[in-house]
Amino acid sequence: MKKRLFTAVSAIMALSCVLGSVACTGNVNPEELTVYMPDGAPALALAQMMKEDTDKDSFVYRVVAASAIASKVTYEDMDKNADFCVMPVTAASKLLGKGDKYTMLGVVTHGNLYIVSKSETKLDESNLSSLVGKNMGVLNINEVPGMTLKTVLNKHGVAWSVVGNDGTVSASNVNLTAISGADAVGTVEGAEYYLLAEPAASAQSKKGYSIVGDVQALYGGENGYPQAVLVAKNSVIASREKDVKEFVEKLSKNATYLQTATGAELVETVSAHMEDPNQATSLKAPLLTADVLGRCGVYFTYAADSSAEVHSYLQGVLEINEKATAIPAEKFFWTYQK
Repeated sequence: MKKRLFTAVSAIMALSCVLGSVACTGNVNPEELTVYMPDGAPALALAQMMKEDTDKDSFVYRVVAASAIASKVTYEDMDKNADFCVMPVTAASKLLGKGDKYTMLGVVTHGNLYIVSKSETKLDESNLSSLVGKNMGVLNINEVPGMTLKTVLNKHGVAWSVVGNDGTVSASNVNLTAISGADAVGTVEGAEYYLLAEPAASAQSKKGYSIVGDVQALYGGENGYPQAVLVAKNSVIASREKDVKEFVEKLSKNATYLQTATGAELVETVSAHMEDPNQATSLKAPLLTADVLGRCGVYFTYAADSSAEVHSYLQGVLEINEKATAIPAEKFFWTYQK
């Protein structure tokens, strides 16, 4: 693996930029292609490619905090932007959906959201309304997890409301309370349920909680919902089409690799590609069992086969928050199919 070689090179480049001795572009080597992804399940989508990464190939993989991923495609100078980037579909569609700079190659994760509770009753379409009057702690309530849950509740005709600062709850709604992460499970007063992402959902068994609801199944469809997508610069697709096709075909094999990869192997691989060497990955080896990885929804589908699902999902999100995303142009979707 290249591991952190790019970090040292980037530092040299930064110094050179300050001294004015070289042009400041996104790549040190114009032949190299940068691949950015958020930490967590999206990084697992490229785990095999990162594991097999060498100094001889053309790709440089960089894992960053989820909060930083949008900045990797929004520089005015396109040379500074990622050549490939994994992003939430909501952000990708809003920022890049015109298709004039980037094209969506496909979906890499299809949802990893689960409802946990100490109740033994499993939630499905037939009894989702039993949540009415109950309080649920919700991870990232105003982002993809929260918006997806609200979309699912809307789909099944279950009323919901967000608990405000005054703590007022409703007997006729599912009462949603924002939580910052898995550490909050068990701390929200009156909350019988919590919405979390794998692998954190399974980890709550140590607190006496178990998975009682599969948000992907409740959403419906064969593939859950389109959560994170891979985009690429139009200029890269045009000038290096063969490399792009080979890259995506390798990516499509990653799901098979995850079936046998160990947690330790995955954490080591992701850690070796963190852009900030002082930042640890959020992934924990003991949690990355085969069962948990199977619930992370990490597999690739081509954009040409996913456009209808993306449109449907985004329409649901827009009903929740009209400013959260945008419906992308048709040219945003890559037409290539293997």
